Amino acid sequence: MRRTFRLGAPLVVALLLAGCASSQPSFYTTQLDTSGGLGPGDPITHASATIGQVTSVTPISDGDSEIAFQVEGSHADEIHYDSIMTLNSLGATPSLDVMNVDAMSHSAPSGTRLDGASSMNEVQMFMTARGPGSFAQALGNVAGMGTQPPPSASTVQTMQLLSQISQQTLATAVAVAPPTKEQLDHAKHEALGVERQLMRNGKIEQAERLRASMGSMMGGITAPVNATALPPTSPNP
Repeated sequence: MRRTFRLGAPLVVALLLAGCASSQPSFYTTQLDTSGGLGPGDPITHASATIGQVTSVTPISDGDSEIAFQVEGSHADEIHYDSIMTLNSLGATPSLDVMNVDAMSHSAPSGTRLDGASSMNEVQMFMTARGPGSFAQALGNVAGMGTQPPPSASTVQTMQLLSQISQQTLATAVAVAPPTKEQLDHAKHEALGVERQLMRNGKIEQAERLRASMGSMMGGITAPVNATALPPTSPNP
């Protein structure tokens, strides 16, 4: 005798609703000091795959732009609180790439405003501004996941050592081949762009950390930013 198994109506409805939820796009914003021709319809990529598209590019203060974009529901978990949206202008069409710093960090809900870098140099500046361990701790609190355990002493020591090696390498390179005025001006433009974004988004401590680091490496390349001149954009939920 053949037995027929039927899913109960409540379970069927739940499965259908779950499928609909996962198919809904998620929406995010970021900021760039150089948009590089990025416009609505340009791709959002992660690991070389297209996972969404830019929906708008809006000029804001100091020549910066706010970028709004959507990500397919099935890829929304690839957007993390510590993701850095990075402009890629190498192809025929510019794109915004998702760079995840920590694969174990929490996924960011729709509506989150993310850090945005116009170059790989700016990505490094954001990493410098965050400092070893401090940003992961803050993200855990924002996500409502309770206080996250701080990184181990050995991890912090290793990260600090790598940071020192990086700074020493840069200092040596500058001493051997001093940068041109054009290169210094470009580095200053990028540093100030990252600093403005951090200040605008209320990340004052990170902006101060970046300023101190860039000042020590580049001889006072940045100047203090007037936070009152940078009105915040829409806050994260």
